[in-house]
Amino acid sequence: MAVLIRNCPHCPAENSSFTISWCDHFRANNRWNCGATCGACGKPICFIAFNPRNTTAPTTFGNIEPHILVEAVWPERATIGAPPHTPGPVKIRYEEGEDAFSRGRWNSAVAMYRSALDIATKGMEGVPTGTFFQRLEWLHQNHAITPDIHSWATHVRVEGNAALHEPEQFSEEDAKSLRFFTEMFLRYVFELPGAVREFRGEAHSSTPPMAGA
Repeated sequence: MAVLIRNCPHCPAENSSFTISWCDHFRANNRWNCGATCGACGKPICFIAFNPRNTTAPTTFGNIEPHILVEAVWPERATIGAPPHTPGPVKIRYEEGEDAFSRGRWNSAVAMYRSALDIATKGMEGVPTGTFFQRLEWLHQNHAITPDIHSWATHVRVEGNAALHEPEQFSEEDAKSLRFFTEMFLRYVFELPGAVREFRGEAHSSTPPMAGA
């Protein structure tokens, strides 16, 4: 059984053995269209294989590399990354949340997205101390966020349960909604102002300026 070893683009499996199920010799220069399925989730990938030695299909037993050159694989695994211009501490929390989300660890993902939002709002110029929603209210009143973002935050589970004896359990939908909100929040307060500063040729600053400053 021939396999290709890759990180799965569909599930969290890393170095998964993709069983090669078909190959089609599509050129005269020893290249093959191939299909394979992930040993963890069973979902497919396609790739182009080049056999530099002969026209034999890459279906020998075991890992086809390095004897067979794999030139391209579809789909590629999504790259985890925070929006551009996101400050370092916020970026770290957000990307930890993305990693947890990709592995289906909804509680961990929610915790990291919450932490990213918490650090992001605490680090913005002029924002007073208090809960996340108190800081969000201040940002709204000072026109640092849009009314839509302010309203949106009330519909996602941003703040945690303070009762330690009642730990929260989160579903995939909880994580998805908070993930989307966090990404859009970071894009509005960091990426958009950063892009404007770049366009103007201004010096980089990780803290977006407040309205009227």
